[in-house]
Amino acid sequence: MPTKRYFFQLKKRNFAQRLFNQGLNAASYILFSLKEGGKDFLRGLPDSYPAFGLMKQMFGVKSYKELTFKKKTIETNLYRLIEDGLISKDPKQKIYHLTDKGKKVVSYVENRYLILKKPWDGKLRIVIFDIPEKRKHWRRIIRQELLLMQFQQLQKSVYVGKYPIPASFIKEIDDAGLRKYIFIFTVDKVDRPEEILNLLKEEK
Repeated sequence: MPTKRYFFQLKKRNFAQRLFNQGLNAASYILFSLKEGGKDFLRGLPDSYPAFGLMKQMFGVKSYKELTFKKKTIETNLYRLIEDGLISKDPKQKIYHLTDKGKKVVSYVENRYLILKKPWDGKLRIVIFDIPEKRKHWRRIIRQELLLMQFQQLQKSVYVGKYPIPASFIKEIDDAGLRKYIFIFTVDKVDRPEEILNLLKEEK
């Protein structure tokens, strides 16, 4: 039976996938602003905020003035993030800060983004897994993680990609007692490399 921890894992991955696919939105803007600027950043809630340097680097924002959100949009997303348990508000000082869950989400996204930003080392990663039926909810988590890291399916439960699996995900697998069901290979020579690189939508 999936646990609260399982649903939080899915939430992190869904958040990261939307961010990588669609770019910076108001919710992610709030989280990364709090992470970089500290809990006092949102004091006063002005109509719009300039993008901070981290987000400018991560999401390709060319000018601080290009990224603004209406006050209502910020307020709506603040409420949703509080409901999700990712931020909390000090009722006396009326300031916001990241919760432990919020810090984990931000760290999760940053870690994977930085891996994908590094130049490819020319090696391919192959992941093979065979998860028991009683732990089948982990199949979705593994697939989601691999797709987020730009892996593509070669065969059933066999995925190939260009970038290393994040160490934090390896730890998740270890903590869940699943390492014996998952094999990760790093190779510099494969059969029919053109087909694989084409699958990964990269030129040889």
